[in-house]
Amino acid sequence: MPDSEVVALAASLAERFAERATGHDRDGSFPHENFADLREAGFLKLTVPRTHGGDEISLTEFVQVQEALARGDGSTALALNMHLIRFGAERESHSYPPFWFDELCRGAVEDGRLVNTAATEEGLGSPAGGGIPETVATPVEGGWVLGGRKTFVTLAPELWYMPVLARIDPRDGGEAEIGDFMVLRDDSGVSIDETWDALGMRATGSHDLVLEGVRLGNDRFLGYRSRPKPSPRGRASGVWFALGVAATTTGVAQAAFDYAVSFARERAPNGLRTIAEFPGVRRRIARIALLLQRNRALIADAAAAWEGGEESGMLASDRVVVAKIDALNNAIEAVDEAMRVVGGVSLQKHRPIERYYRDVRAGLHNPPLEDRALEQIARTALDFPDAG
Repeated sequence: MPDSEVVALAASLAERFAERATGHDRDGSFPHENFADLREAGFLKLTVPRTHGGDEISLTEFVQVQEALARGDGSTALALNMHLIRFGAERESHSYPPFWFDELCRGAVEDGRLVNTAATEEGLGSPAGGGIPETVATPVEGGWVLGGRKTFVTLAPELWYMPVLARIDPRDGGEAEIGDFMVLRDDSGVSIDETWDALGMRATGSHDLVLEGVRLGNDRFLGYRSRPKPSPRGRASGVWFALGVAATTTGVAQAAFDYAVSFARERAPNGLRTIAEFPGVRRRIARIALLLQRNRALIADAAAAWEGGEESGMLASDRVVVAKIDALNNAIEAVDEAMRVVGGVSLQKHRPIERYYRDVRAGLHNPPLEDRALEQIARTALDFPDAG
């Protein structure tokens, strides 16, 4: 569908999701009905290539969809993000064996099945940090046996495809390899431990995946993560992930802005003039609008630079990390300002703005983390000055 139509449809769905968000946030429950709506609307195939029956929306369109959905429910938008980026990034990086990418696309298009990687572990943190997973893949005759536990497996209540990052210990005692393995929901020994009880984004279903003696055939081995193929385009998955999180967080901040504006127009202490006329309130509202517009400009610039292969001025890959880090900090400031506009009642649990206050902070812990992003930018400037 045309980009204008898909963004408008996302905004319409967001209105529906907003009505359900408070309940799911309170209970920490997964919004199954939201994903039923997304399936029916064809959103699970938005980033799937046209050659495989999808809509193949661009990175620029994708971030607009994410922001629109997040204005209704940040958890639903963030969870969908984890599914959609697999196809968007794979269109560029070609990291999956063709059979499995074909199957992921078929599952999303024909069956409405969801995919997300299971890489993070309690002791490992983000795999981007270079740690070695404790989940082990042991070679056996005809395949592998997997054992371990993965954390932060977003979409866990409905996932079907779960590519798992695992350690492969060599028999000679040498250095361990790291590989990716395709685990399916109905594999024997696979279970979900419902551990997700977080401060923000409470309805993403980011539970633990438990693997107990999971027997897989050789066809489930996707490749060595520790033997990456060099790519001048870098890690496309990181780009789609970072900008998707930035756009989602911006959508949450926009929802807080909308609430603060509506509140200011209606709030009239002691029946006098509304607080929308107070100079301090007006400055805060203007500040929030400035921050949100800055976010959109940064995200749009990074997406366009990546899609166009722009390497003049700041590198496209550096623009992506700038957009993610600055957008997160701007969104947090924007929601904090909105809380000040609303005042003490903003802390009341029945008001959605206190959920926005919690949700907007979650992206701080999604890669790229700020310290690593800043180091990337410094490396370009100081160690490779001719790169930018």
